[in-house]
Amino acid sequence: MDLLAQHEAFLRAIYDAPDDDTPRLVYADFLEEHGDPDKAAYIRYECEMGRCEPPRRTEVEAERLALLERHDMGGIGVWPWYDRHTTRGFPLHSDRPIEVKGAELFDPGRLRATAVRWTPQWFGARALKLLPPAIRAEHVEALFALPFVSQVREWDFSGDVEEAAAGPETDDGGTFGLIDMIETPVITVAGVDALCEQRALRRVETLNLTHNNLDNDAARALVRCPYLVSLKKLDLFDGNRFRGKTWSQLVERFGEGVVG
Repeated sequence: MDLLAQHEAFLRAIYDAPDDDTPRLVYADFLEEHGDPDKAAYIRYECEMGRCEPPRRTEVEAERLALLERHDMGGIGVWPWYDRHTTRGFPLHSDRPIEVKGAELFDPGRLRATAVRWTPQWFGARALKLLPPAIRAEHVEALFALPFVSQVREWDFSGDVEEAAAGPETDDGGTFGLIDMIETPVITVAGVDALCEQRALRRVETLNLTHNNLDNDAARALVRCPYLVSLKKLDLFDGNRFRGKTWSQLVERFGEGVVG
């Protein structure tokens, strides 16, 4: 296991057991052994503050603040993810989804390193939003293989939608008479085919594929997919092109309460 993978394994253990200090303290030992004693000390201070009583708590807080001041933690600091909302040394789990741009999957190693350094809270997130440009079919597997998505249950592959003026201003000069909706897909039909080959879909509970200009071939791939066994919500009606019996086949496969 390389060094990056070891960091990821520790972060996975930390966010999988948010109430347990043990993975945090083991990671602190690892950091110290690999040349980052101050960050290790910070994690230990944070953990100790969560369980010690005065006057020791006052001493630990003073030591912790002195450490932060040395590293200018009010600015960028040596731990870029630090802010005032950390919990025992790590950023709070956020309800905000992970946001991944399609182009970032050209270099998944860099994306993994970025997550470890800047956004370790992604290891606790349950939702992911894919951003333009459209993902290539060959990068779907790379997306699902990212270590920080193994706990994600809500996958948002909806295309980007923006309003644009399509006509002259109205007489009052305040608004435009016509508005166009410009859609920028994030996944293609080939991408949906590749998506449906991922065993990791077994853990997906919600899947949003709206506004991607998908056609019946994409819908058929979803109907045939053997891995969408935990699906509770499938959004794909808006911004796609389905004809004939395709929609009824989707409803038959997943149920009226799921497809929308």
